[in-house]
Amino acid sequence: MSNIYTLVEDIFTLLEKGKEGIDERNVREFFKALREDINTFLSPDDRDRSGKLRMSSIGRPDRKLWYEFHDKKKRNLPGQLRLRFFFGNLVESFLLFLAQEAGHTVTDRQKEVILEGIKGHIDAKIDGHVVDVKSASDFGFKKFIENSLSEDDPFGYMGQLSSYVQAEGDTSGYFLAYNKSNAAMHLLEIDELTSIDAKKRIQHVKKVMKRKTAPDRCYPDQPEGKHGNRSLNKACTFCDYKYECWADVNGGAGLRVFEYSRGPKYFTHIEKEPKVDELLF
Repeated sequence: MSNIYTLVEDIFTLLEKGKEGIDERNVREFFKALREDINTFLSPDDRDRSGKLRMSSIGRPDRKLWYEFHDKKKRNLPGQLRLRFFFGNLVESFLLFLAQEAGHTVTDRQKEVILEGIKGHIDAKIDGHVVDVKSASDFGFKKFIENSLSEDDPFGYMGQLSSYVQAEGDTSGYFLAYNKSNAAMHLLEIDELTSIDAKKRIQHVKKVMKRKTAPDRCYPDQPEGKHGNRSLNKACTFCDYKYECWADVNGGAGLRVFEYSRGPKYFTHIEKEPKVDELLF
């Protein structure tokens, strides 16, 4: 019987040594998942997401969730972001295929689960364990290696996996992390000692969503250089709601954005003007 603890080792052994004959059932399952991903990818994405909570998001900071929940706009994701999500789904489907070919049992793909009235869909179970597959940059992958998500988890991965595990009545689950830069993989177990109490988290989030005003900011701004300037925390720079969230800074003018060689920086306070071009919107 296969053991999930050898999953990464078994996949790389498969890739290095190969095998005689591919299981056609596994191939069909992979192409079925790929076809569904392509259909979703090319379908219009203009759904109204306001007023909804999902297990995939309950681990995010309260203020970001509040903005998402109360956002009445129908937002189309930028093409570049949709493409990134698609390749993340492709990696997920292919790694699950490789897990099967390496001798592991994969079940319950995209199974719907419910906890405290909130719905979610697990990636799969491998050898009977809930597994969430994540594609990550070098920086993000390091968090899985060091098991530091409990300290730095802006995307709410811990809350997401914890809710899946609790919805299934299990005591532990796993992240199968894939490094997009060098194809390294790591299996990280999240057990009762490291997981989040997802039921309490959902109960708390439901109360926060009923508030008429947004809760405190997710992250404080930070010093920028030596002259007293301040800029957004890196996690805030990726947020869709940064302009609304920080509309009161710079004397009520909101964020000021300057173009640096490594990308834009978002300033909340300026004592000395940066010597680069300001982006005006």
